[in-house]
Amino acid sequence: MMGIVYGIGAFIELLVGLRFIFRLVGANAGNAIVDLVYSWSTPIVAPFSGIFGVDATVVDGVGAATTSVFDWTALIALLVIGLVVATIGLLVGRRRTVL
Repeated sequence: MMGIVYGIGAFIELLVGLRFIFRLVGANAGNAIVDLVYSWSTPIVAPFSGIFGVDATVVDGVGAATTSVFDWTALIALLVIGLVVATIGLLVGRRRTVL
């Protein structure tokens, strides 16, 4: 059971971590893999959006250059999700040893 908790947590952390890195290096959102990571990770990081009031929107279009963005939302999500997964893993592990 703990393996399942940590496996799901690792997958979520990987998605959000890739999102952070892609945004940091200014990856092309039109790329299929980058778009997949963004679309899957957006609902995960949405609850943490706007915590610092920083608008981390990438502007693109005619005459605009996509630049790198330090995505505070993804960074906070990585921290909180890691803590939640670790706590759940510890509780599941503790429950298993008591039984």
